[in-house]
Amino acid sequence: MKVRLSVFASFFGKKLCRIKISIVALIMWVPVLISCNAKVAADIPSDLISTKKMPSVEATDFQTSYTDSGVVKYFLKTPKLLIFDKEKPPYKEFPEGFLLQQFAADKKIVSELSANYGKNLEREEKWLATGNVILVNNKGDTLRTEELIYLIKEDKIFTDKFVSIKRGDGGYMDGTGGFESDSQMTKWAFKKTKGQMYFEGQ
Repeated sequence: MKVRLSVFASFFGKKLCRIKISIVALIMWVPVLISCNAKVAADIPSDLISTKKMPSVEATDFQTSYTDSGVVKYFLKTPKLLIFDKEKPPYKEFPEGFLLQQFAADKKIVSELSANYGKNLEREEKWLATGNVILVNNKGDTLRTEELIYLIKEDKIFTDKFVSIKRGDGGYMDGTGGFESDSQMTKWAFKKTKGQMYFEGQ
C-alpha cells in the first residue's frame, strides 16, 4: 500500500511539476503575445480596421430632378447612390461617379458637373467632387481638375488643386494654388496662372 501510495505521489508530483512549468511558460508568453498583438494593430492603417458604415438606402442607376417653386433647377444621374441619413451630418455618396446638370429659368442647361466620386452634404448645401472632375458651361468653357467643392447657396465653386480651363473660343488657362468661380464660370479667378486667351479686336 505504501509502495502504491508513493508511486501515486510520485506520479502526481510529476503532473504538478508539469502543470507548474506550463503555468510559468504561459505567464512568460502572455506579455509577448500582448506586445505582438499591439505591434500588429499599430502597423495596420486605421481605415482598414475601422468598421465600414452601412447606408440606410442604396440605389443603382439612379436619377432625379431638384425643383424650386415648380421649376427644375438640377438634374442628377448616378450609377450608384448611397444615403447615410443616420450619420451626423447626414450625407449622400456617389462612389461610382455622377453627373449634375444645372438649368436656367428657360430650362436650358447652364452647366454640367461630373466626377468619378461625389459626396453631397444636403443640410450644408455642399458638394464634393473628386477624380477626373469636369465642369462645362453653356459657352463651351471646360474646367478639369482632381477635386472641386461646390457651395450651392453661395453659388460658388473652388479648389486648391491644379486646374485647367479650355475656353470655348480656343483659349486656355492653367492654374495652381487655388481657383474660385461661380457655378457657371462667368466670373472666375486663379491665384497662380498661365495660359493663352483670345480677344476680339475693334
